[in-house]
Amino acid sequence: MNNKSFINLFVLLFLILFLNGCQTVQKANKPFKHNTPLIKDDVRKKGKVEIGKTLEMGPKPVEGDTKKLQKRKKISSEAQRNYLLIPDTFPLLKQRVTLKFKNLDFKETMKLMGKIGEINVLVGDEVAGAISAELIDVPWDKAFQALLDMKNYASDIDVTSNLIRIHSPETLTAQESYKSERASAVKKKVELEDSVEPIYSEIFRLYYISPDQAKVTIDELFTSTGEGAFSPIQVTVESTTRSVIVRGKEKDLDVVDKLIKEIDVRTKQVLIEAFIVEANSLFERALGTRLGGFYNRYGKRVGGITGASSEATLDTDSAALGSGTDSITSFPAVGASSGIGILRQTGSAVLKLEITALESLGMAKTISNPKVFTLDNQLATVTQGEEIPYQTTSEGTTSTSFKEAALKLEVTPSIIGDGNVLLNIKVNNDTPNRAAASDEPPINKMEIVTKLLVADGDIVVIGGIKKNELSNSKNQTPGLGNVPIIGNLFKGKSNSDNLNELLVFIAPRIL
Repeated sequence: MNNKSFINLFVLLFLILFLNGCQTVQKANKPFKHNTPLIKDDVRKKGKVEIGKTLEMGPKPVEGDTKKLQKRKKISSEAQRNYLLIPDTFPLLKQRVTLKFKNLDFKETMKLMGKIGEINVLVGDEVAGAISAELIDVPWDKAFQALLDMKNYASDIDVTSNLIRIHSPETLTAQESYKSERASAVKKKVELEDSVEPIYSEIFRLYYISPDQAKVTIDELFTSTGEGAFSPIQVTVESTTRSVIVRGKEKDLDVVDKLIKEIDVRTKQVLIEAFIVEANSLFERALGTRLGGFYNRYGKRVGGITGASSEATLDTDSAALGSGTDSITSFPAVGASSGIGILRQTGSAVLKLEITALESLGMAKTISNPKVFTLDNQLATVTQGEEIPYQTTSEGTTSTSFKEAALKLEVTPSIIGDGNVLLNIKVNNDTPNRAAASDEPPINKMEIVTKLLVADGDIVVIGGIKKNELSNSKNQTPGLGNVPIIGNLFKGKSNSDNLNELLVFIAPRIL
């Protein structure tokens, strides 16, 4: 080469170093930072608008007879008589008294206690003797029992009838034994009468509860426990008309009627929406260089390491800028958005020098909004995605299987009744990993499984993932790439900084 060629090459090297320096300064002046979250929108506000639109398209059951929420309803009752204790509903028999007497006839003492408590006291003929006692500020019923205990007498208390009987324990026991035997005989007589009581069969139409569920509840209510358990009624399921046929006595059928009115009520429905918000930022800078040459003299052609051109004319020669042949070093920036090059022909030799650059800044956001209507306490599932086929071989037989990669929402709502909804939630946002080489396709999983209590109509975040990926890469020609200044012609470098952010919101709405 002559001196002019060397001067051109020196100018070219200076230009490359200048451009490289400018790129470095540009990078230093424009740092990429993640100071603020990628997801800045008010998802709660926008979500409530979307829920309102969905409700307009959702089911609207007809309002039937509604009942106020009550925690307890009486179906049947049976009064039990208390022979030993005086209930608090009789204040005169709970009043505090002060008494003092000496050698007073016991019968007169009991009559005196009856006058104080304003209750009839009958004393048996076998009761006798005198009593001395001093009681200060004692409840009437406690004082009365203490006086009986002092003389070893017993009482039969029937405050509902305003009557107390006093006898010796032997007499009272004999009386109670007689009453028990008499009650047993009367019960047998009543059972005999009941055995000829008419038996009715009635059909009960059901609207919301299933006949099988109603049968289980009715049978458990009427079936007695213990040895020889039996049920006084017979329940038959009629699935075609959603009814139960009950056979029994009229009083039992009345209880069944009250029970069905309480359990056969409209089941509420719930709209469940999930808002899955994904955002990612992308920053990438790449700088690449390519140095090439071509020589043709006396029929000998010599090109770069990636192939030689067949001709040396600048118009059609592959040594032109952008060509992949005749390269001595080739480190271009993939997807370059800008670049500069110099092509110089000196006689039969062609020299080319190129520099390419890429700078990409961007952000993308995706909002997925799976939604589903379901009944209270019923599982609902909504899936959107794909099933990836893959082949497996077993014992010489090849079969095709599928692996799911989908956005999936599984939820079971339970309406508490105080304005809150208990949610059993499983959210999957799985994507296929197509870059991995494997017989069975790998899946990138994102899964949230949780239970939580959410107010009706509210929107809450139930999970989030934030991931920052940094990468810096450099490729160069061994040895030459480490030479100061000139080594920049024999290297390429790339920097990337990517932030991924994902949030999952859930919103229940009772219809």
